[in-house]
Amino acid sequence: MRSTIIDKSPENVTTSLKVKTISLIVLQLRSCDLSEIDQQLHDKVKQGPEFFRSAPLLLDFANINEEVDLNWLKEINNTIEEHNFIPVGITGAISPLEGIARAEGIAIWPSGKEYPDTTRPQNSSDTKQENTDDKALPQSHTTTKIVQQPVRSGQRVYAEGGDLIVMSSVNTGAEVMADGNIHVYGCLRGRALAGVKGWEDAKIFCQDLQPDLVAIAGYYTINDDIPEDRRSKAVRISLRHEKLLIDPLV
Repeated sequence: MRSTIIDKSPENVTTSLKVKTISLIVLQLRSCDLSEIDQQLHDKVKQGPEFFRSAPLLLDFANINEEVDLNWLKEINNTIEEHNFIPVGITGAISPLEGIARAEGIAIWPSGKEYPDTTRPQNSSDTKQENTDDKALPQSHTTTKIVQQPVRSGQRVYAEGGDLIVMSSVNTGAEVMADGNIHVYGCLRGRALAGVKGWEDAKIFCQDLQPDLVAIAGYYTINDDIPEDRRSKAVRISLRHEKLLIDPLV
């Protein structure tokens, strides 16, 4: 992934600071009812337990008008951990709650544009895949990143400001991301996230669809939710009315 180095120390130092674009799971809270949140997390994790295992999760309070205290915050973090997520902080909270969180060493993330989950139910809480950079991609973009070799497990490739073309395959455990479109000329396993800065017209093209997850502008679907007649086929994935469409590539 491309990064911006902000530490200008000599090369022989033991540490350096970098700014990176990352993706993580966001739990959008609609209510403070912990039992209801617990049940909905259970239902969501059942869709893909291995995918969500040890996934970093951010609590989004942007749609909460109720006041919560430190005990509630500790309880929801315990609930998150019971479902095998790793809580990494909060966002969108009112100032008093942010003060409580800081005092407890809980990270405060800046609020950004919301990219809802394509499979989310209309309920008190839902999870979504969100990129931490909230700037939308301009409609016109010319940058294209081309990867000739397979993207192997553990690798992450990001095409900033444009499209990504993978001439080979994306393996399980790998992640490819682009501000624009993604083209995979081989098998797409792993994770593919197009339009990560909010460009909803982005598309994903591949010759063999077998992913862990695909997402456009934050709306995502996981392997278990892909129709059988689209698996292992050449497809085009697009976003329409907050839903991912998977069509044959003809």
